[in-house]
Amino acid sequence: MHFDSLDIKKHIIKKLVLWNKWGASHTENILKGLPHHLRGEKVTKRVLKELIQNKWLLPAVKTGEIHYSLNPEKVDEILQFYEKYSNK
Repeated sequence: MHFDSLDIKKHIIKKLVLWNKWGASHTENILKGLPHHLRGEKVTKRVLKELIQNKWLLPAVKTGEIHYSLNPEKVDEILQFYEKYSNK
């Protein structure tokens, strides 16, 4: 199966919404579930950077790793995206 940047974005948002990771609730394993060859690829890093720049993801350095959560100030935008792509 081929994964593009939209597929990676859908994967990350879906996982964090389902895990209810909003605001101060952070997790580091948002890339689990992606094929191993994509976890360190440029396209994955680019998607993470885009999500942070759009303020959908809040990064925090904990235990030497970067942990991520969803920005509660962007709830409407994030949930619209999630609803649009959650069935596909």
